[in-house]
Amino acid sequence: MRIPALALIGLAAVMIVVSLWTVGGPEQARAERRDQTRMNDLQSLAQHLTCLHRLGLGIDEQSDACPEGARRTDPLRGEPYRVEAVSGDAVRLCADFETRLPGQWWANRDDFNPETGCLFATMREARPW
Repeated sequence: MRIPALALIGLAAVMIVVSLWTVGGPEQARAERRDQTRMNDLQSLAQHLTCLHRLGLGIDEQSDACPEGARRTDPLRGEPYRVEAVSGDAVRLCADFETRLPGQWWANRDDFNPETGCLFATMREARPW
């Protein structure tokens, strides 16, 4: 009777370890939440820059019509997000992500490159995020 009980306990322990290895555990979930914050920041910054562009302003200027609600710095690392002008009406917004973002974040998006961590924003029109 003792051997089957030990086998069952061993099997349960193995299953817990395998499930944590598969899912990633709590640290993986925290990293994904931090990356979601970064993605939200890039999207907000893209909307803000689109507003500035409509007013004929540059990406570093400010206007009361476009309230500064977008963070330009990663709140978790303290590093500024990279903003690169691609053309007169497009910018690339990049962040250093900790994880390979889950597929649903970019599955239907052609404006985000998961390899570089860059969001491509066209200033011609406001994109629904």
